[in-house]
Amino acid sequence: MKTITNLLTAVFALISTMSLNAQTFEMVKDINHGNLDSTPEELTPTDNYLFFRATIEEQQGQMLERLWRTDGTEAGTTIIAGGQENLINPRYMVSLNGVLYFSAASEYDGNELWKTDGNSTQLVKNINLTTYAGSNPRDLTVFNNKIYFSADNGTSGRELWVTDGTATGTHILKNIKPNGSGDPYGFTEYNGKLYFSADDGTNGDELWVTDGTTAGTQLLKDINPGGNLLNSTKYNGELYFLADDGTNGRELWVTDGTATGTQLLKDINPNGSSFPSQLIKYNGLLYFLADDGTNGDELWVTDGTTAGTQLFKDINPSGSGEPFGFTEYNGKLYFSADDGTNGFELWVTDGTSAGTQLFKDINPNGSSFPHQFIKYNGLLYFKADNGTNGDELWVTDGTSAGTQVIQPAVSPNNNPLAIKPFFTIFDGSLYFSANYDSNGQELWKLTTPNMSVKTEKLATVNIYPNPVANVLHIETRQEISNLKLYSITGQHLQTWQNQTQINLATYAKGIYFLQIQTPRGIKTEKIIKK
Repeated sequence: MKTITNLLTAVFALISTMSLNAQTFEMVKDINHGNLDSTPEELTPTDNYLFFRATIEEQQGQMLERLWRTDGTEAGTTIIAGGQENLINPRYMVSLNGVLYFSAASEYDGNELWKTDGNSTQLVKNINLTTYAGSNPRDLTVFNNKIYFSADNGTSGRELWVTDGTATGTHILKNIKPNGSGDPYGFTEYNGKLYFSADDGTNGDELWVTDGTTAGTQLLKDINPGGNLLNSTKYNGELYFLADDGTNGRELWVTDGTATGTQLLKDINPNGSSFPSQLIKYNGLLYFLADDGTNGDELWVTDGTTAGTQLFKDINPSGSGEPFGFTEYNGKLYFSADDGTNGFELWVTDGTSAGTQLFKDINPNGSSFPHQFIKYNGLLYFKADNGTNGDELWVTDGTSAGTQVIQPAVSPNNNPLAIKPFFTIFDGSLYFSANYDSNGQELWKLTTPNMSVKTEKLATVNIYPNPVANVLHIETRQEISNLKLYSITGQHLQTWQNQTQINLATYAKGIYFLQIQTPRGIKTEKIIKK
């Protein structure tokens, strides 16, 4: 039996008599006892609980995937049962009106549609009565207060279904391919309708649309051989997606929701397919990854016009930069890319070619592969490998000095985030899957104060000098009641009361946050200690 670590707090040396620690790492629960991994996956928040899939060892050493829920406490982290039935293999979780909908199998039926509020769980409908395999609901998507998905009832093949959460309100919306499976997928909401790819048996895999009615579910355009909405993005009132018209290869297309307004935006690779992906809106433009056949997979941009669709930056002049994981943070776009020299590292752009550059070489001897970016409490978190300790949790405030690894105050295992962490924010904490100690891969959470640099009902604050070597002055029209100093990772270092200047001479060089509290509100300012 292993020792269960319930609370691991990262502790710095006490700086003053007021020094506390506001950053906590906590293993929520040792779900799979021994040194076995529960490997929490598909973390999905609802109003009251965080649901996830976890593996536990059961009788005769069976390892089964079960549905769990947590309220953030060990006692409140429990397995979900389907009434008298034990559910296994939960998948495709979505939240609607505080209720979790998902696909799962029971002891008596194959994978079917279930729902739970965390306390009461029930089968929505046994869709496939012809076989134990079940209907296998997939790609559950919330649209117009209902859930749309694909399922196979055993007679119509895999088709488009809809549910309002009741058995009578769960039905096939349209049999797209009468003599087989329409296989709808890639559901994307746009302009009050739901767009997706499907095969009607005549036109092949094409772009379809539904308004939620059978009559309003129809082929939008026969592009030939089809459109793929898996990488679709809404931009400037239109929907951009990947499609192949049979002539130009897989290229960037756009639609305004009409057949005539669905067209090729640009043939980026005249000799093949450019495979545009990773589409993201930033600074009034649409950025994406594409291969023009000459420069390899590089960073492209469009303003929605053919002429305005062009190579933005050739990150790797000798090959493919392969940028991915685009995430906007503090007015800039962060991503992972390979310049051909430093390997896959952390990059940033401010929307200019000159401002698109290597942000930090985390692994000097190879690739750190930063990815799984998530914004939490004013900072940007991600996983990366510095070449020594494997995949770990990293954080940045947008400066190179403020980009560093963080971990619990234990001797962590090498590669604690080797498996996808499924970063998810719930009830003020950052939850993820990790293997920090002898407990194996379990559910962890990080809780920090909000380090967002913003004003809440507080007039302008003037702090100087910044950068500061010794004494920092704080000026505001309101009386200052409290000043709290935090580290880059959210650790509370010191508190001052009723002060307008503070001495930071004993602190090391680096990035800090100063929280300023007055009777009118709170403001957080970034401090650079030199």
